[in-house]
Amino acid sequence: MRSLVRRLVQSFTIAGLVIPMLAMRAPLGAQEPPPAGVPAATKPAPRDTVVEVRLRDGSVLYGRVVEETPDRLVLVTVTGVRLELPRAQVESMRVSAGRAVNGAFWAEDPNSTRLFFTSTARPLKKGNGYISSFMLFLPLVAYGVTDRFTIAGGTPILPDAFGRMWYFAPKYTVVKRDRSAFALGALGFILPADVVDNGSVGILYGAGTWGTRDRAITAGAGWGYVWASGTSEVANDPVIMIGGETRVSRRVKLITENWMFTSGGTNGFVSGGMRFIGDRLSADLGVGGFMGADGGCCFPLVNFVYNFGRR
Repeated sequence: MRSLVRRLVQSFTIAGLVIPMLAMRAPLGAQEPPPAGVPAATKPAPRDTVVEVRLRDGSVLYGRVVEETPDRLVLVTVTGVRLELPRAQVESMRVSAGRAVNGAFWAEDPNSTRLFFTSTARPLKKGNGYISSFMLFLPLVAYGVTDRFTIAGGTPILPDAFGRMWYFAPKYTVVKRDRSAFALGALGFILPADVVDNGSVGILYGAGTWGTRDRAITAGAGWGYVWASGTSEVANDPVIMIGGETRVSRRVKLITENWMFTSGGTNGFVSGGMRFIGDRLSADLGVGGFMGADGGCCFPLVNFVYNFGRR
């Protein structure tokens, strides 16, 4: 295990020198986080910050606070409308993770911790999570235990069709910065005893993400493992992954995820498609295919995700 960790760290070191030079420029208007120790819902927001104001009638407004007193709140919305709101009508106010673009509010991609299938190096925030349905029949529940540690797991909806198994995916973000992150994680499968005797199979990986939540590159390497009957074995040949994401409109992001296998008859896997971004519900639609002698093209990629938590 120590040698595996050393290999992951070496992969991070190489990627940290090369990949950042390829990262795409971030869009202007990135928001500053609120000061430490001050709840976003109660503090006066900086004048150039977009806030989310929820009213007691259920309405949600996005804009910039230009004046604030104990009795009223003056808000200029992202469309330029000036509103004077009595404090009694305001249920909550917090700094928004989104931004204003040409008079429209762009919500932050709630699924920035993943591409189609694999994880980016970004963690879920503490108390946030999601329920996804990959290829419709493979559900996954993920939760941010801390601001760096994410745990996920699930089991197929139709076990007789996909096999009776459980899968789990812990991830720890070792380095977390505004424009870069590095994480170590695993994707494991607990299979029936007639397949793997009292154990599991899966992949141990390291990944780095460079860029913003609107435009970024993710690269990583993973090693397959088998753990059964108290013994373990880790593959020597890694799987290399490189992917990217770029926001093209208020509700659409383009995504690509590509794998290169360093052993076996199949050379790799390539995919591309779109993510449709909602407030809490989003959908990924794409196509993918395997390359090489044992490959095949093409098949659809479909994923629906519902996000929950503090945001």
